Amino acid sequence: MELSRLLDELVRAAERLGVPVRTEPFDPGLAEGRRPRSGLCTVRGARIILVDARSPVPDRVAIVAGALSSLDHESLYLAPVVRATISAYRPVTTGLPEGTVALPLRRTKPYDP
Repeated sequence: MELSRLLDELVRAAERLGVPVRTEPFDPGLAEGRRPRSGLCTVRGARIILVDARSPVPDRVAIVAGALSSLDHESLYLAPVVRATISAYRPVTTGLPEGTVALPLRRTKPYDP
């Protein structure tokens, strides 16, 4: 499936779930790091998906699919490629109990017997 069509299908799925997708050019001065953040957020109590209009289409697909992966979309009929795309962007679970924070491993000195 063409990426722009896939993006349209993802946006339609979000809107069917009652979550509008707003695509707007972000102010580059507000960036954290190298790029402004996009994704699912809550504005005045309503959930929306914000997408930077300057992002390339593959990035927009990833943003909307990632946001949809955190919503309950099982009741919707979605084309298999759309459902697979959403599943591919599902957050990775650590296997730790909920509320547990995974800390990075500490650097140690090399072992010298």
